[in-house]
Amino acid sequence: MASTPPALRARQFAPVPEGLPHDNAALHLNTTIWVLIGLSALFLAARLYCKFQRHRGLWWDDYVLIGSWVCITVESCLLTYATTLGYGLHIWDMAFDVENINKMTLVINLSGTFSLTAATWSKTSFALTMLRLTDGWMKMLIWFIIVSTNIAMGLSALFVWVQCTPVQKAWNPFMDGTCWHPSVIVHYNIFSAAYSATMDLSLALLPWKVIWGLQMKKKEKIGVALAMSCGIFAGVTALIKTAKIPAMQSQDIYDGVDLFIWGNAESCVTIIAASIPVLRVIVREVKSSARKYYVAGGETYPEGFTKQSRLRSQNNTVVVTAQRSRIASHKQDDWSDKSILDGNRPNPGKIVQTSEVAVEYQDRKDAESMEYEMDDMRRV
Repeated sequence: MASTPPALRARQFAPVPEGLPHDNAALHLNTTIWVLIGLSALFLAARLYCKFQRHRGLWWDDYVLIGSWVCITVESCLLTYATTLGYGLHIWDMAFDVENINKMTLVINLSGTFSLTAATWSKTSFALTMLRLTDGWMKMLIWFIIVSTNIAMGLSALFVWVQCTPVQKAWNPFMDGTCWHPSVIVHYNIFSAAYSATMDLSLALLPWKVIWGLQMKKKEKIGVALAMSCGIFAGVTALIKTAKIPAMQSQDIYDGVDLFIWGNAESCVTIIAASIPVLRVIVREVKSSARKYYVAGGETYPEGFTKQSRLRSQNNTVVVTAQRSRIASHKQDDWSDKSILDGNRPNPGKIVQTSEVAVEYQDRKDAESMEYEMDDMRRV
């Protein structure tokens, strides 16, 4: 929103013409990126909780995803610091202080590098997870996605630092030297961002091919596939970020704020998407613990809940379902559940108490490979 132009400060670029906006995007920037950081942290923590709660160790996809979250958090810290130097203001509202401008430009360049690294690693993490579920041509395709995405995004991060001679001119625009034409960086970044979005969409579709070949109920297949396809939202944010990249050529640094917001969103949404499948485990546990409990045979079970007993034979966990019935034959008492159910006194032959024991079937080998949220699946 527009506001009254501030008084001309010492060493300001020039008097501010009337009619120009004077809004400050610092608050909007800080609020958005830190909300995204908080949400992604919650989902990542849920993912790690499920791993540790089930006594599973972390694998490479977990470590890479943690590294991605650390990078995007560092980027957010740098952006917050940049706002204290004037980032978020229009160029005509900034004081002309060479040292301050150089420092802010350096911080912004570092932020961009960490943002690109976070986006690359978050996609790599999900691709590594998919590697454990595939074989043959699909595994080769995923390796191609990992390598090509890291190269494409890595060059975007590198070009910022090698575009000028000497290198310092990349963050000190007032020193002597030469730099590439700004359009070179912008055009390549558009390409790499669009390519990254395409790979996001590809990784979001691959789980359908993998899961449809498993021995599962169709409803369960759809649920798991949808959970593992949330990366499509990361692809959407990447496409929106791509549309914001031309703002890098603007002479007003204010125009670059949206690019950083969507870059932050791309990484955070990818982290969330990679963690969502884990929440299926938590939802199952919450549903189980929310059921009412009753007393049966001296043991307490959730009502309608099945006591699980896992019999491991090589790589499989066998399902055994058993029932038992028992006729009540207790003396009259005030506390027996049989006396209460009968109303006055126990009447053998009328009350039958049933305990049901059910065990899930699980292919342990595929459970290890499919990891956190596909414990109840096995390959055809």
